[in-house]
Amino acid sequence: MSEVLSRTAEALLAGAGNSHRVSCSVDFRLERANNDDWEIIAVSQRARAWMRDELCCPFAQSFNDVIRADALSANSFVKEVHEKGFRTEFVGRNGKDLF
Repeated sequence: MSEVLSRTAEALLAGAGNSHRVSCSVDFRLERANNDDWEIIAVSQRARAWMRDELCCPFAQSFNDVIRADALSANSFVKEVHEKGFRTEFVGRNGKDLF
């Protein structure tokens, strides 16, 4: 059953934006940490600065540029950063997609 939930979670996250398979700079990388958790990694300086400025500073410092979240929280985060113009690389079982 966890395999079904994992595929559902992956599909949910993949659907957070419109996929573009083009070579461009990436601000955040989203990849599976385990069956229940995802890692959101700030890759660009712009993403790190946004995390530092928008998240409570002491809280953001504890991330070390990585946020661990469940599928729904990761999905919400990805939607928010896309609205702000950030690009996300989604690393799934079938390869990488850029959003």
